Amino acid sequence: MYYLLGSTNLISIYLALEMQTLCMFILVAYNKNSLLSAEAGLKYFVLGALSSGLFLFGCALIYGSTGELELQFIRMSIVSYGVLAGKCLITISLLFKVSAAPFHMWAPDVYEGAPTWVAALLSIVPKLGVLAIIVQIGLNEMGLLIAGLISLIVGAIGALNQTRIKRLLAYSGISHMGFVLLGIAIGSIESLQASLMYIGAYIITQVLLWSVVLIISPKRDMLIEFSGVSRLNPMLALALATGLLSTAGIPPLIGFLTKWYIILAAVGQGYYLSALIALVCSVVAGVYYLRLVKIMFYQPLSTPLVITNILSSPHGSVAPEKTGLGKAILIGASLYLVLTIIVCPSLFFQLTHLIILDLFPCIF
Repeated sequence: MYYLLGSTNLISIYLALEMQTLCMFILVAYNKNSLLSAEAGLKYFVLGALSSGLFLFGCALIYGSTGELELQFIRMSIVSYGVLAGKCLITISLLFKVSAAPFHMWAPDVYEGAPTWVAALLSIVPKLGVLAIIVQIGLNEMGLLIAGLISLIVGAIGALNQTRIKRLLAYSGISHMGFVLLGIAIGSIESLQASLMYIGAYIITQVLLWSVVLIISPKRDMLIEFSGVSRLNPMLALALATGLLSTAGIPPLIGFLTKWYIILAAVGQGYYLSALIALVCSVVAGVYYLRLVKIMFYQPLSTPLVITNILSSPHGSVAPEKTGLGKAILIGASLYLVLTIIVCPSLFFQLTHLIILDLFPCIF
């Protein structure tokens, strides 16, 4: 991933992308005794091979039209049909990697079949490098805008009837990618900075959510297994609820700040319909986050969770001895950032501004 973030050449981007994806193929199918894990690994492999072929074909078209492989020269090259077609194919390939709609079909099944710790890794790590390339390469803006809006709609509606936590978080990730792509497609300095801020907030909240889910470790990944967590371990329930409310965009949490900044950038550039769609989808998506909060705090204890708690912990909490100092520090740090960044966001704004200044010095 670090190699991918530093790549400025289409060949090095392809090699880094495929090395990263190959590692994820192995991790998704890590559980050899599970048919779901094997199925998830096979689906991820087939669609990964398809996106790899599209990326190579796009690189060939761009090189045939411009004779260049460096990103800075490709951005400045004369627009031709070959360059446009190549950028479209590369766009589709990278949208597969970040599970943006309408190329999202693999994400819920792969998340469900993969081990929970692999799903947590899959929701964060592969997307960072790919989003960095999408920002740098100057891909098809209209295609990114359409994909972003479709991702917002699919992510908001697709998760409403989900009963498993990993599938719900998979659709949540699709919705978040919609917000990021919307900011990138608008293309202004404010919208690009808003997208980078959104990526940072996404990483923080995902670390918080997946850490708590890994500690609770529901046996069948059912939402009903989270019922009564607030009475067994109030601190874990509070941390998970804060992460869910931040993801839903409830003020004064970090998720509200980044969503508001994306919508503000869209309105400032005249993308009124896109901003309205993003706002409505954010409200709809809040329903399934609040439903999980309701299950944790107001629903009676589920039988599987009670049995697991009795067998694993004699002290009446959700496996406190499994938490460990490392996980406690991780949850505490991410929870602190989720709660406090909006109080003093100047450092957050300054960091993203410096990144934009480094990526696009010619604009300033």
